[in-house]
Amino acid sequence: MKKIILLALTVLLLTPSLVLAVSDENVTKRRPDTETRLEVQEIRQERQMIRSNVAENHATRLEKRFTSYFTRFTGIIARFQARLDLLTKEGKNIDSVQTKLTAVSAKLTLAQAKGVEAVKAFRAIDPAKFAEQKTELLAARDLAVSARKLFEETHTLLKDALKALKVVSKPALPAASAAVTQDGL
Repeated sequence: MKKIILLALTVLLLTPSLVLAVSDENVTKRRPDTETRLEVQEIRQERQMIRSNVAENHATRLEKRFTSYFTRFTGIIARFQARLDLLTKEGKNIDSVQTKLTAVSAKLTLAQAKGVEAVKAFRAIDPAKFAEQKTELLAARDLAVSARKLFEETHTLLKDALKALKVVSKPALPAASAAVTQDGL
């Protein structure tokens, strides 16, 4: 058995293999250097355009998101202020709630300014400067993250102001009536 395998291997190794002959024209012919350089430059320009589009698209998404946050919070604050005005007409003391609402408005203005700054930073990224682009992207990202955190803080402050408004607008029930409402009577 070993002899047969050994014989088969020697026959395979020693017999000339049939190879399809191809002319040397295709192998030795190369593209001129100018065409290669032009192709490489086109590829680089395409990459830069893609990078530019990514930063621009991200800036557009951020702008839409931050604008919707600002619009939503502004509407809530306006309704909140209208409710406070009604409570003032009823003669209730709303000073603490008004202070919290003023803090919410200030935080919202700061968040909007930081959001606009982040969008401008993303739009200012020059795709041609690849080496500097990473640091610019990181700086723009940090601005966007800080703007998002400011919007979150605005939301938290708004919730606190709403809790204070509930205390002012609906005074606590006496203990006896609270027990009656809990028992379902």
